[in-house]
Amino acid sequence: MKKNISEFRRDIISGEWILIAPGRAKRPEEFKKKGMSRKRTPITKCPFEHPFENVNDTIILEYSKKGTQVPSGEKRKGNDWSMLVLQNKYPAVRHVLRKPSVERKRFFETVEGAGHHDLLITKDHDKNFPALSKTRAFNVLQAFRDRYLMFFGGKETAYVSMFQNWGSKAGASVFHPHYQMMAIPVVPPDVQRSLEGSRRYFRARGKCPHCDMIRWERKQKKRILFETEYAIALTPFVSRDAFEIRIFPKRHRPYFENTPDAELADMAGALQEALQRMKGNLGDPDYNFFIHTAPIEHKERHKHYHWHIEISPIFNVHAGFEMETGLIINPVDPDVAAKTLRR
Repeated sequence: MKKNISEFRRDIISGEWILIAPGRAKRPEEFKKKGMSRKRTPITKCPFEHPFENVNDTIILEYSKKGTQVPSGEKRKGNDWSMLVLQNKYPAVRHVLRKPSVERKRFFETVEGAGHHDLLITKDHDKNFPALSKTRAFNVLQAFRDRYLMFFGGKETAYVSMFQNWGSKAGASVFHPHYQMMAIPVVPPDVQRSLEGSRRYFRARGKCPHCDMIRWERKQKKRILFETEYAIALTPFVSRDAFEIRIFPKRHRPYFENTPDAELADMAGALQEALQRMKGNLGDPDYNFFIHTAPIEHKERHKHYHWHIEISPIFNVHAGFEMETGLIINPVDPDVAAKTLRR
């Protein structure tokens, strides 16, 4: 791509158009703001420091200091824990013991706001995901998987969203590192477009589009940040956000929950590496990361899909053009983003 020349790019899977407009950007090094830091909440005022006293009746899963799951009903031993999965005190959806009701209101279809909204919290107040030990980082993805598997068989769940908001600009209201899971009765539109686009590509070519994309990126040798034994991290050719990163399992894996331990541990390590590079090269921006995986609903239909992790640092503000057209402007060429993050 020529310097400062804008280019419209269409995603082969979602069909979305993105405008890469490097002429609107600052120099890449200017994204790194000196002295940038988020406000730390004192431990004495953190609601997650004494969870057994504050939210004891909502704890769903508990993990010991060794990272092993504590059997249900076993007596707890004070601070002998490393992670907890608990119900969100302010849930966006609420659990019901039945299939959510569907109604039609003339032009519109509505579905009851039923589901599960959980938090996953790690114990150390000052160690966010990239600062955890490799074992603890793996344990976080294991806990996601453990809770994910509990949603199977429930009539109220079509899709499970797993994500972290880090920093106030990314939507985090609590400083203490935590992650969220939402089990909902509908498949979200972004996920639906990704599923349908992957299916069309597979039917036309007999191949997974993400696997093809990885092969193409290896030939291009421009946007790959690094590779591990089982994972690959890159800045997508069609990036919605400045310095967006995606991490894929190298093997074709449609389902996050079916990923073997060795590969899941490697994905956790790759996520840490990507976040560490982002912190070191971009001045520790707020960010969101989330896991895209095939839905629980009609699971047998989605073998063409390829689960992955997406990271979006918070730099861009979507304004009138984006809101009116749905067409995102990214002011950083993904080639330049990759070069910056490889430093």
